[in-house]
This record gives sequence, C-alpha cells and structure tokens, in this order.
Amino acid sequence: MASMVGSRGRGVELAHAGQRQAIQQRRRAAERLLTLAEHLPAQDRLLLEQVYRNGLSVAEVAHLMGARPRRLQRRVAQLLRRLRDPLFRFVVGRSDLLPRDVQPTARLVVIEGRSLRDAARARGRSLHAVREQVRTLRTLAQVM
Repeated sequence: MASMVGSRGRGVELAHAGQRQAIQQRRRAAERLLTLAEHLPAQDRLLLEQVYRNGLSVAEVAHLMGARPRRLQRRVAQLLRRLRDPLFRFVVGRSDLLPRDVQPTARLVVIEGRSLRDAARARGRSLHAVREQVRTLRTLAQVM
C-alpha cells in the first residue's frame, strides 16, 4: 500500500511540474507576442498589454473602455493573427531590405492592418499600385 501512495505522490508531482512548464511556455509566448506588439499602433498595443501583461480579461478591458466585449474579442483575435503572420515578422525584422517606396505601404497594410483601399488613399496611390507593392512584399518575404 505504501508503494502505491508513493507512486501517486510522484504522479501528482509530475502533473504539477507539467502544469508549471505549460504556464511558463504560455508566459514566454505572451512575452514574444508583446515584443512584436511594440510595432503596432498604440491603441492596439495597449489592448494586448492589458490582456497579456496585466492579465485582464477581454470583458474587463471592454468594460473599462466602454466597448462591446465581442468586438474587442474579435479585435484581439485579429491582432494575434497579424502578429503571427510571417509577413508581419518579415516587415518588422527586415524593413531595411524593403524598397523605400514600399515601406510606407508595408507599414499601413501589414503593421497597422489597414485595407489596401485605405492604404491607397493614405498614400495617394491607386489601388492597383498598392496591390502590386503588397505582392512585392509577399515575394520578398518568401525569398528571404
């Protein structure tokens, strides 16, 4: 009977160690995301910091901001997709390799998440020109 209790105790210890390891992995992943989030516009960065650094739920942040929780939940999901996108990482990490005329488009579309149409208006370019610049970005990201 004593050996069964001892083996259970080790099993519980292993389970707790596994949980601690999983928590540490989630914390490291959150820190990596927050490091990338430093490149986002201030409002987006602050939203992610409230959730991932300060531990507030999206509902709590929504209450503080006077926003709808579902809307903020979708916003967080969009931001996380953007941060995990290899193109985002490429633009952030290798912007020095981008042609000068493509850099503002990269910032607007990839970093800020604006639509191609909005980026074209902001840059005073045609939608076609902006679409071609984004195509160039994607090609460079694949090659590099």
